Amino acid sequence: MSESAEQNNSEQTEGERNTWYDEVSARPSTLPEITISMTNFAREEDARLLADIIRDFLSFYGKVMNLGDLDRVWVTYDYQGTLTNLERGFDTQDKLTPTNDDIGVGIAMTPAILVDGRPKSVIVLNALPMMALTQSENEELKPYYRQMVYTLAHECGHVHDLAAKVRSFPEFWLKLKLNRYDALLFEVAEACWSEYIASRLSAFMSPIELTGQYESTLCEQFEKGVPTVRSALRQYRMHGDVPRVLSETSYVVKKILVYASYLFGQSHGLDQSFAEAAPKAKELLQSDPEVLALLLRLESDLSRLESSYGSWESFEVFDPLKQIGLELYKAFGLEIESRGDAGIYVDIPFSEATIPNLTEQLEFFARRSAGA
Repeated sequence: MSESAEQNNSEQTEGERNTWYDEVSARPSTLPEITISMTNFAREEDARLLADIIRDFLSFYGKVMNLGDLDRVWVTYDYQGTLTNLERGFDTQDKLTPTNDDIGVGIAMTPAILVDGRPKSVIVLNALPMMALTQSENEELKPYYRQMVYTLAHECGHVHDLAAKVRSFPEFWLKLKLNRYDALLFEVAEACWSEYIASRLSAFMSPIELTGQYESTLCEQFEKGVPTVRSALRQYRMHGDVPRVLSETSYVVKKILVYASYLFGQSHGLDQSFAEAAPKAKELLQSDPEVLALLLRLESDLSRLESSYGSWESFEVFDPLKQIGLELYKAFGLEIESRGDAGIYVDIPFSEATIPNLTEQLEFFARRSAGA
């Protein structure tokens, strides 16, 4: 454990690292007695070795974060299936699915469950990349090893965060029913906060290259996402399906804001500003001043939320983040309004960017004629 702490905090001097590690190691761990379930392993000895390593890391992270509400850990080669079939203890229409697109592939998730009416966390880990933890002496695999060490810390950040939110809202978390409008915006706001605070809490174990990786991911999502939204709005002019265009654009809106939140949490955890940590991203976003301004507001609002972390009094603390999501929709060409319990009203004003060109119209009607 000492070795990984040193590897992932390369900017500290050796004396600082040793002092920090000794001080943290002397603390009691908040990790409870939990089951680590190892599934679909070909060899039992591999499963036992990895489970012991993961438990050691969790015990260490439990000295700097609150893991008291961690219920269980799943380490599985059937990552998708384990998430899909996870019993969560409450009604939800949303199946857990790992990120898997042309920008990122998910390898770990920490969903919330209800146990006897109390929210708790479950960590689900993809066994394939996690096996790098058994190869700490393999120089070729060191980058993967450091990434998995960090991944465990990041997921522990989510466990810590759920416990903090439950303390602030003991009667409401996972139990409050929102209308479609509020649920749409709250999903984005809460995802931004969740990834921000998990990244900030775990930055002390981050590989030195992680900030650059988060920056590249945000840039790629922006460069690919904006044309995707524009195309979806032009297609809407022809198919007229509001739920479809809202789904297509919501994915991009959420991804841009959430990937920015990862970056902000990482940089703030290392005492850096967005401009210092991600100059290439800031330069790219200057091509769209409206989006850049919203992301800078997001950075400020997330930092402000963190300053009162643990003493929140109502769900209204998320309102500034919800407003940013709403304004990003508008910046992309969708004006969304609440209709109370009746749902959501979506207006897409006519503009040059939302009118399909002749080629798009002909292709659309050709597909329609062919029954596609």
